[in-house]
Amino acid sequence: MARKKRKAGYPWWRRRKTQQRLAVAASLALAIGIIAWLVVQGRGDNGPEEYFVEPALPFTVATIAEEEFSLADHRDRHVLLLYFNEGTG
Repeated sequence: MARKKRKAGYPWWRRRKTQQRLAVAASLALAIGIIAWLVVQGRGDNGPEEYFVEPALPFTVATIAEEEFSLADHRDRHVLLLYFNEGTG
């Protein structure tokens, strides 16, 4: 029985085409693993945790445009308050 010749003297795992296929397979496996982890992470037996149970206390703040912002005027909306104090560094 005759032995098969190796192509270019490289073993099969060192060939460029094989390395490209392995890289694509590893990338797909990683992407599928991340997607599966995200799907599993989003589902829990307890449901979503509620961090804010009570509503915020009503307050009024002066804006940059010298108007007043009242939290009561924006009930049932998502409000983001950005606070900056030059004295805190």
